[in-house]
Amino acid sequence: MFNKPSNTGQFPYHQGELAAQNKAGTRGAASELAAGKRRVLNFLANHDAFLAAQSFAAMSIVDLSTGSVWLTPLFAKAGDLSAVTENEIVISSHSIPDNDVLNAVESGTPFSLLGIDLNRRIRHRINGVALGFEDSQFEENNDRGLHLQVNEYTPNCPKYINRREIILDANNAESINRKAKREERTSLTEEDQGFIQAMDTLWIGSYAPDIGADCNHRGGKPGFIRVTSPTTIEWPEYRGNGMFFTSGNLEVNDRAGVTVVDFETGSMIQMTGRALVDWEHDGRYEGASRAIVFHIERLVRTDNVTSHRWKRLDYSPYNPTILGKDSANNDSAIDDPSINCNERPIKATLVKIVEETETVKTFRFVVSHRIAFLPGQYASFEFNNIPGGAASEVRTWTLSETPNSLNGDNTLDISVKRVPNGLVTNWLHDHAELGLEVVLKGIQGEMTAITLDTDTKTPLVPEQLLLLSAGIGITPNLAMVRGIGSFSLQDKTKVTMIHVERYQRLLLSHHELVRRSNNYPNFSYTNIITSEQGRLTKAQLEALVPNPKDQQAYVCGPASFMEQMTEYLASIGVPVTNIHTEAFDF
Repeated sequence: MFNKPSNTGQFPYHQGELAAQNKAGTRGAASELAAGKRRVLNFLANHDAFLAAQSFAAMSIVDLSTGSVWLTPLFAKAGDLSAVTENEIVISSHSIPDNDVLNAVESGTPFSLLGIDLNRRIRHRINGVALGFEDSQFEENNDRGLHLQVNEYTPNCPKYINRREIILDANNAESINRKAKREERTSLTEEDQGFIQAMDTLWIGSYAPDIGADCNHRGGKPGFIRVTSPTTIEWPEYRGNGMFFTSGNLEVNDRAGVTVVDFETGSMIQMTGRALVDWEHDGRYEGASRAIVFHIERLVRTDNVTSHRWKRLDYSPYNPTILGKDSANNDSAIDDPSINCNERPIKATLVKIVEETETVKTFRFVVSHRIAFLPGQYASFEFNNIPGGAASEVRTWTLSETPNSLNGDNTLDISVKRVPNGLVTNWLHDHAELGLEVVLKGIQGEMTAITLDTDTKTPLVPEQLLLLSAGIGITPNLAMVRGIGSFSLQDKTKVTMIHVERYQRLLLSHHELVRRSNNYPNFSYTNIITSEQGRLTKAQLEALVPNPKDQQAYVCGPASFMEQMTEYLASIGVPVTNIHTEAFDF
């Protein structure tokens, strides 16, 4: 008999999640994201309206008598999911296709609900415990409503959601076919194996005893799920938010449930069994540094279980290449999976644009293969046929986001400033659209204070670190600050960051840097606004820089700024050999 969770919704992370974060090197990034976790829904943020609008969701529950985890889709009609209060949700039993789930639920049963809008790529994760069934009024049908107590709410990353549009039955048929053919077994038939390997989405439920359940989504290109035996499947774990809800639960309890739904036929296979994270992943999946291996103990296949159908609109642009599949349909050299980024070019696809200030936008590119780099290094991109330019234009920018860079990442962010007469920069600001394909020529650069220990490969950072920048020169220093946070190096270094900007409104990532300075006692952040305070003087610099002889200083900005700051730093006692600069004049 499994115990009911005594502290469901423990904040911010339980021991299994912390262990997984440590193994993946995302402890720092996860601690910064913990602020997004909530104990209740927020009606002001329309969480109730979001749930009520969904015709599809996924829910995992734990059978407390056996410890088995099952995951069931919810095939609903608008209004079948209802947030009664910020602490309570009701689900119409008409939307639950699985009688085993209905029979296993009792008061105190751990649950996790993933409300997901496949069309808009939005998902909300809600964890708690069941309160039981009560007679409820949904639409015009009187049925039993499953009441759920909310203990934790977390918005989830939209990456890897393959976009779909739901098609409801034209004859208004019931969403659940209660007479659907249902088969139970302990291993996959050949037909089952083909079914699974054709899918581009799966749903996984997990459970940490005394903590609670979790329900999560995994997506990729068809073929990302592999059947390795009639009782074993596995899939890659692509880069996520670094919080490790699923892997963290598996660190403390290997019981899990996995479900795949064929969105074209309305059929599904539900499996329960045991899962483990393969942290020693051998690289057989591009874009992934680990995999999950799931051992099936029992499965239920139900054909034509719902009248809902879905039309796939497009795959997630974040989906990495599936070796042996994608490459077979593309003979371009830049898609060769054996390419090393520093030797051969790789195609990069624009997937996100964020307006940071009136002059700076961040552009996120995805490449098909993981690339390792250090915070502060830069990437060179080749653009073809820019109006007014040559047939090929190459430009270089610092990679400004670095959470998984040491282990390799297939997501590359650049923050680009609009400049007078800037051919490529201004074209990016004015004309770049999602789906733009460019060529990544390589990643290089010595402008980084973070290095790797030769023997252990653990990240190292100087004990005293001075980051001095002006204008868009903040990007390598910002990347280093983020790297220090992501790799949990805050206690190993004292960082003094000074940034010079002409106007307050042009400060890049100002609120983030203020937050970091408030949260980490070893991090000092100062900005100088020249329109109000004048230029940074030697006397000001001397007052701001502690222990100058011990500092490793990184200076980036306009050439005249770097030249003057180098002179100032040397004159106040920073050894010349400890002053590092980098200019993008190539």
